[in-house]
Amino acid sequence: MNRIIFSDVNPILNSDKKFIKKSIEKIIDKKNFILGDEVKIFEDNFAKKAKRKYAVGCATGTDALILSLMSLNLKKNDEVIVPGMTYISTGLAVILNNNKLILSDIDLETGLIDINKVKEKITSKTKAIIPVNLYGQKVNIKKLRKIIGKRIHIIEDSAQSHFAFDHNANKITSTNISVASCYSFYPAKNLGAYGDGGIITTNDKYTYKRLLALRNLGSVQKYKHFVIGMNSRLDTVQAVVLNQKLKSIFKLNNIRRKLGLRYDKLLNSVKEVRITKTNKGSSRHLYVIRTKKRDNLIKYLLKKKISCQIHYPYSLNKLEAFKNKIKKISLQNSELWVAECLSLPMHPNMTFHEVDKVVKEIKNYFKYT
Repeated sequence: MNRIIFSDVNPILNSDKKFIKKSIEKIIDKKNFILGDEVKIFEDNFAKKAKRKYAVGCATGTDALILSLMSLNLKKNDEVIVPGMTYISTGLAVILNNNKLILSDIDLETGLIDINKVKEKITSKTKAIIPVNLYGQKVNIKKLRKIIGKRIHIIEDSAQSHFAFDHNANKITSTNISVASCYSFYPAKNLGAYGDGGIITTNDKYTYKRLLALRNLGSVQKYKHFVIGMNSRLDTVQAVVLNQKLKSIFKLNNIRRKLGLRYDKLLNSVKEVRITKTNKGSSRHLYVIRTKKRDNLIKYLLKKKISCQIHYPYSLNKLEAFKNKIKKISLQNSELWVAECLSLPMHPNMTFHEVDKVVKEIKNYFKYT
């Protein structure tokens, strides 16, 4: 049996690869490495596909979250709500912006922030919430807005949900509900760079103008600095790579959706496995199941040359780095998810035959154990 890889990092057509190499050579010749014209071209193209008015490239997805928080002019110890089950960056951005991190539990079926539990976390100091579009699935932002009211800012952590459809919709629609959406271009993402990169989209012109300065040391004109900013710019080289790959992202997302549906269908009868409830608009960055025998199943699948991962092996309330930064609390669903979640192989170069093999071995494991 051939090895089934977990993820094919940076899948790309040979024709695209050749174009990118030539474009990078042109940048080297021009020596226009920082905020070259190609960055603005990519920002505009990304914003158009995301149905947003503006986009601002930056160095990483983590920086995108920090910059978005900075744009809100929050005060020290203003509270920001974040789900307990997410990558460290979501919570880290809050702490690095000198805000108070408030953790809320997740929904046990989807892994997304439990909107109904968020209301319990809101105080007079709550200024923002960062719902995470985990595994490629969008949070129901309209419902979230109804729950939290109008005064609290919403920043979407979309690091895993490039061009996912809106909740229960068949397409991407423009919205003013969230002040910003933050994306990562880490190489393993659905839209990955040849290194680090990030972007923020918004429909708010004021936020857009502030972000342009905040990502460039507080300046949009050389030597004129009107705010305290960061050095967090999207490289011109990465903009060229991403702009070319942008052309095929919808096609690749659709392939992921088909693979996800096949997994759903084949695993539905396995009583020992809990399938993550996922709407059809998810960009299916990851395919995550839950099982009480997760650790032994990983070992079994590895022996069968099937690579899996865990996203994530922690909940934020249990992180050592956050121990003195957050209130000690229990997040029952997040902690249960951590103990049982397993990410199966998922990438656009995967075949239905490989999905069938993965499911067959999962069934074999539970049949004989």
